[in-house]
Amino acid sequence: MKIIKAKFEVITPMFLGESTLGGDTVACAEAIRGASVKGALRAHFRALSWSRIRRTLPTDDAALKQLHAEEANIFGSAVMNGKGGQANFLLRSKGERIKPQENMAGNNEALQYLLGMGLFHFKDGLLRRHIPAGTTFELEFLLKPTLSAEQVQQLKATILAFGFLGGLGSRARKGFGSVTITSLMVNNHVEPLPTTIQEYKTAIRQLIGTKLVNGLPPLTAYSAATRLQISAHGKEALSLLTKHGLEMGLYRSYGRGGWAFKQQAEQNFKADHDWAYDLEKRRADESYLPQRAVFGLPHPYYLSGTHFSVAVEPETGRRASPLMAHVHKLPDGNCLLVHSIMRSVYLPESIKVNVKTSKQSYQLQAIDNHIDWGKLDTFLARFSPKTEDVIYG
Repeated sequence: MKIIKAKFEVITPMFLGESTLGGDTVACAEAIRGASVKGALRAHFRALSWSRIRRTLPTDDAALKQLHAEEANIFGSAVMNGKGGQANFLLRSKGERIKPQENMAGNNEALQYLLGMGLFHFKDGLLRRHIPAGTTFELEFLLKPTLSAEQVQQLKATILAFGFLGGLGSRARKGFGSVTITSLMVNNHVEPLPTTIQEYKTAIRQLIGTKLVNGLPPLTAYSAATRLQISAHGKEALSLLTKHGLEMGLYRSYGRGGWAFKQQAEQNFKADHDWAYDLEKRRADESYLPQRAVFGLPHPYYLSGTHFSVAVEPETGRRASPLMAHVHKLPDGNCLLVHSIMRSVYLPESIKVNVKTSKQSYQLQAIDNHIDWGKLDTFLARFSPKTEDVIYG
């Protein structure tokens, strides 16, 4: 039986939870299990495969059907109407028993901002334990003979994408739970991994390719509209994550009393702030979608002066952020802060966004017409990346 073995290191604190049958997160995982990794691998497979498939088919719908079929052939699918099946590989996860930690070294206001509600409370501190940085684990893929040589290469590319750009757990898109692949062996053959920034950039380009399709994908996937860059580098992973959180907070926050993060508030999204106050007074423009919605939904507001709250969320409950942060560690100990903007159809036309307050509620439609993707480009420009550190976009 053919075997792929890959080893990984957790680079930033990982908030990976175990769940009860009811779905409530009750504890930090004491092991990184294959089921958690498999879901992340599926997402990377879809992201890598979209342009390849879409180039050969006339419509997005046809490409989606083909993508889902290819995904099922490798990763398996749930049984529905008598159809479905297991993955064409067996996945084993190995590693020492993890000792979850309650305190996070280097905890600061910028990291707390990234953690947000559910993981941090300004009075109670961290609300969940985490898997500490430095934790290592190994994945072993036992490949079934039914996997073709092409599918083996696709699975290998997916594992590498997870190890170069991926993460696990809550706030993974904000950089927590980042992982780095430290070794890869395919049928006892050791595969080379990047050891320098230049080799890392080259490896990413080889994985994603150059024949990216135009137009916004209907899912999170690489396309000609994707932007990917190395925004900063340094020896301390948490320092890079702190930089990400600080710039995010300064860019997005309206501030209190004119201040945010002990600096003068920039108030880049004053229109959003004013709209929320207008809602409280029942004189708001009900066709307005907050500009910060481009960072993902739900998007809540709380006006402390009047205890007035606003919830902006899609009917589906959530739209994940198209902006992703990842911290990658090179063998020499240098770490890279990697940002990507995965532009895609923001919401299908049939999905409405609910705006709810204690005084009123209404719905917004045709959301994509309101999304200003340039707000994310403006955010990434704060890091002043060198031209050669822009991998795509």
